[in-house]
Amino acid sequence: MSEILKINNLWGGYKEGVDILRGISMEVQQGEAVGIIGLNGSGKSTFGKAIMNMIPIRRGEIIFEGEDITTLTTSQLAHCGISIMQQGGRVFPNLSVWDNLQLAAQGNNSQFSARLCRFARPRILNSQLAEIIPLLQRPQKDLQHLMADKLSGGQKHQLSLAMTLATNPHLVILDEPSAGLSPKVIEDMYEMLRAIRKKLGVTIILIEQNIAKAVDFCNKSELLQQGIILKVVEGENIKGIENIMF
Repeated sequence: MSEILKINNLWGGYKEGVDILRGISMEVQQGEAVGIIGLNGSGKSTFGKAIMNMIPIRRGEIIFEGEDITTLTTSQLAHCGISIMQQGGRVFPNLSVWDNLQLAAQGNNSQFSARLCRFARPRILNSQLAEIIPLLQRPQKDLQHLMADKLSGGQKHQLSLAMTLATNPHLVILDEPSAGLSPKVIEDMYEMLRAIRKKLGVTIILIEQNIAKAVDFCNKSELLQQGIILKVVEGENIKGIENIMF
């Protein structure tokens, strides 16, 4: 496997002078699933947002496919092949399911400078998603009339996941994809995530408070506490994590 993402000594936070992330370094290989686990307030979601330049980064660098992307905007990163599914299954409630998908696929129609990102990719809706996500297996005319605000919680998560994958990104950040879901719907979500890894070959950073799910799904999991990585767990070995966390 080749390295797709490298993070060196990353510091950052929401307020000036207050660093939530304190010197995080990690490497992610192509096709891996890497878990970011920890308690509420440990900096997990902040870490995902930092990769997408959604919060101020004060020190460090982020290298994606050999390119320094630390200063690129969130929109530019999306064009480069990085996408994030934010916590809660966010969608546009006043649009139809189909319009949500089209909006995610097309993004900003303004001209994008290839000089900022030599591997910029066209934004085209990935037709394979219907094979993986049950909501999209309905006829197109139904999706064009089904409003997002009429979806159940699980269906909104499905749509949010589909929007995240709509442009066939190389790297996907999933922020608490199981949050607020029932046990049965959580199982369905992880079944979709396994299919995504198998069929799409996408690299995944999984931010998850459900330690057992993350460790079972990922090649390795990194335990984050107060913005610092305390432990790297390989495979399904979770012994000792509870003693560190609690």
